Amino acid sequence: MSTATLSNDYQIALPKEMRESMHLRPGQEFELVSSGPVIQLIPKLTTEELKAAIAAGIASGKGRPADETFDRLENKYRKQAEK
Repeated sequence: MSTATLSNDYQIALPKEMRESMHLRPGQEFELVSSGPVIQLIPKLTTEELKAAIAAGIASGKGRPADETFDRLENKYRKQAEK
């Protein structure tokens, strides 16, 4: 897991490996979604980028049921909250 630090100007720099693996670029916009103590940064995509991402996901093979994924994440965050 990567970490980042909030600066005195309330800015966060994303780690290089994350920027590169997600193909992020300077000036890219994000949607922010907060849920309790969690903040999600969701890159805004052009229609072409979104279509390509969907096609890549479909081509990657069989996915996992949503319930399985939600249960795994719920267990993960419950364990973190207990620490």
